Amino acid sequence: MQITQNLKLKQSQSLVMTPQLQQAIKLLQLNNLELTDLVNKELEENPFLENQSSEENSEEFDENTNDLNDSFETGESLKDEPKNDDYENRWDLDPTYNTYNKSSNNDSIDPGSVVEQTLSEKLSLKSILRSQADLEFSDTKEKNIAEILIDYIDPNGWITNDLDEISSFSGYEKTKIEEVLLRMQKFDPNGVFARNLKECLMIQLLNEEKLTDERKLIIENLELLGNGNLKELQKKTNLKEDQLRENIRLIRLLNPKPGTKYSDENTNIFNPDIIVSKNNGNWEVELNDSTLPKVTVNEEYVKEIEKLNCSDSDKKFITENLNSAKWLMKAIQQRNLTTLKISAEIVNQQKLFFEKGKKYLKPMILKDVAKKIDMHESTVSRVTTDKLMLTPRGIFEMKLFFSASISGTIKGESHSAASVRESLKRLITNEPINCPFSDEILVTKLQSEGINLARRTVAKYRELLNIPSSSIRRRMMKIQSLNV
Repeated sequence: MQITQNLKLKQSQSLVMTPQLQQAIKLLQLNNLELTDLVNKELEENPFLENQSSEENSEEFDENTNDLNDSFETGESLKDEPKNDDYENRWDLDPTYNTYNKSSNNDSIDPGSVVEQTLSEKLSLKSILRSQADLEFSDTKEKNIAEILIDYIDPNGWITNDLDEISSFSGYEKTKIEEVLLRMQKFDPNGVFARNLKECLMIQLLNEEKLTDERKLIIENLELLGNGNLKELQKKTNLKEDQLRENIRLIRLLNPKPGTKYSDENTNIFNPDIIVSKNNGNWEVELNDSTLPKVTVNEEYVKEIEKLNCSDSDKKFITENLNSAKWLMKAIQQRNLTTLKISAEIVNQQKLFFEKGKKYLKPMILKDVAKKIDMHESTVSRVTTDKLMLTPRGIFEMKLFFSASISGTIKGESHSAASVRESLKRLITNEPINCPFSDEILVTKLQSEGINLARRTVAKYRELLNIPSSSIRRRMMKIQSLNV
């Protein structure tokens, strides 16, 4: 057999994931706040990009400043004489101001310190705890342990990390950490630095000097109380029904999450990405411009750079950054148009939801939207991930509008899984006192409303809604009937 070499032409198609394409796909699944963070990073690295919103603010500030200067030049500002009422509120008549001027020189005032004094400090859980720790501990070692425990505290006011882990991380003995922790459990708000719910409740009663042996037993058997098993709880505590009721009422007045009394330091303001409104009988969809970044290419800077005699390496840097800036603007624009197009189609297909509520949510999958707007399902999935939609009925995740289809009792009729869960929740909410509906009864009730559902599916949906079984609900109703 003779081996020879031949030249052949072959035509084929292949998908090349360029860095630009990967970045464009990434932009699609970012919400407005995440996109803003990405753009801010690009603004720091790319000299040709410019924040349009900040430029507008600076121009507005310049206009106001110019108007103010003009008013001084024309003398219009002198016509605005203070009235008698205003004169009484003048700062220079404040006696504290006169005293301050006598005791110090204006030239020695630090502008930064004045600003710090005028800004109100945000009240947070950790700042409150630190101020109490400064007063409680004088030993350096104890202060360091207290600072570590404050860093480990969660927004609820609990210490959820194991003390062995804190000990190995910090290098301090576990016994010493426990000693400091017990002292910090007396801090305000009452119940902080607990390691679990039972300890949190006991700390509050102990600090209020209300922790009796009976109440301690009730808290130690909190599972029985949660399941409504009052008979077993009576056996454990040897209390009569009236006495048990009074003790349970007192325990229910305690705060299981004492840390929520104060605002968290890192509370994020949450903004919707899409705004849906109804004007003149028509539903309108728009992007939330307040959270969208606005960037542009600084053309004047580009023209100035082009006039310079740059080296080859500088020209390469300029070209790459300029192309990157233009591509980013184009990618953001395409991302916004795609998001708007998909959102409009969702609203178009789910009009009954926006007009009547969650019960009327239609069955809809990604393919239904993708087919209408001539896009791939993966694109619709990326755009609707982690994005929020503000509607007249509240803020919802865009994924909420996609739901599987459940057959109805009438041929050809179907319901969305979300609307079925809403119907199930409504039935359980309105069930008779001391007579909760079993899963079999709920199946019958749903069938009377035209929803064909198996019992195991009802149980699954009930668990998804965090609704306990009928036996546990009956015990909970018994507790409520005791007025505890």
